[in-house]
Amino acid sequence: MPAQLRALGYPDVHWLAAGMEADVYALDEQSVARLPRDAAAAATASEGPVERLLQALSRCRLPFTVPAPLGCLTLPDGRSLLRQPRLRGRSIGDFYDPTSGHLDPRAEQALVELLSALHTIPDQHPVSALDPMPDLPLLGETAVTTAQPWARALQQLLEDRTQRFAGLLRTHVNGLDDLLHACSAFLARRRDVAVTLQHGDLCPENVLVDDDCRLSAVLDWGFLTMLADPVLEMALTSSFFDMYGPHALRTDRRLSDVFAEAFDVERGDVLRFKAVYALIGANAYSGTADGHFRWCAALLGRSDVRSAVLS
Repeated sequence: MPAQLRALGYPDVHWLAAGMEADVYALDEQSVARLPRDAAAAATASEGPVERLLQALSRCRLPFTVPAPLGCLTLPDGRSLLRQPRLRGRSIGDFYDPTSGHLDPRAEQALVELLSALHTIPDQHPVSALDPMPDLPLLGETAVTTAQPWARALQQLLEDRTQRFAGLLRTHVNGLDDLLHACSAFLARRRDVAVTLQHGDLCPENVLVDDDCRLSAVLDWGFLTMLADPVLEMALTSSFFDMYGPHALRTDRRLSDVFAEAFDVERGDVLRFKAVYALIGANAYSGTADGHFRWCAALLGRSDVRSAVLS
C-alpha cells in the first residue's frame, strides 16, 4: 500500500491508524487517506452520506473540526481511497488514568462541551441545508431515513440482530425476551423526543484535544451516526470511555452522572439506552462471543441496567 501511494506522489506516506471501517494513512503533513476494509467499498471510494454530512458540519461553527472529504485517490491496483484533512490533537484518553480510575475534570468538561455542540444540530446550524438529511446506515445495515426515523430504525435493528444472534445471546443473557420487549417499548416511548445529531462512537480515540484538554477534532463518524434522542449519545459515551479497565464500571457511572446532571435527564433513561445498544451491538464485529459481545452481555447483566429496563 505505501508503495502504491508513493507512486502517486506521496513520498512520506505511512500507516497512521485503524478506524472502525478503514485503515488510515498519513499522506503528508496536511492530509490522510482512508482505505475501506470492505472490498466493495475499496473498489470505488465516493462521497457517501456520512461524507456529505461531514462536509456540512465543516461549515458549521463548532468547537471542533471534522474529517470532511478532500477528494478521492485511485491506486494502481484499482482500489480507491478518500482523502481527508489531517486533524491534530491528542486522545482525550490521555487525561484519564485507567490504573487509578482518575478522570481529569477538564476531560469531563470537554465531553459535556462536545455533547452540547452536537445538541445544536440541526436546530442552530445549517446542516439542514443538505435537505434532506443523508440516509445514514446504522452498523452498515438499517438506515435512518425520513420514512424510518431513528427510533423505528433502532427497533428494526433490535428485532433483526437479536433474531439473527438469538442462540448466542440466550446462552449469555438471562431473560433475553423480557429485556428485548422492554427495550422495544422504551424506544417506542421516545419516538417524539426532539432529535439532535449524534456521533455514535465517542470513544477516547475518536475525540482529540489540545494539551490543555480543549476540544480539537472528532474522528471516525458513521458507526451509529444519526439524528436521534440525545440521551442515547450520553449512554454510549459514558459506556465507551473505559470498556475493559479495572475501573471501567466506576468511570461509566461517573460519566453517566455527569451527563445526567449537565443535561437534566433521567439516569434511568441513560441506563435503558445502554441496554438498547448492548442488544443491537453485541455482534457488531462478529457472529461469535468475542470481547465486545462479552462486554455487551456483562452490561445486560448489570443490576442497575436490568432494574432500569425491567421496571
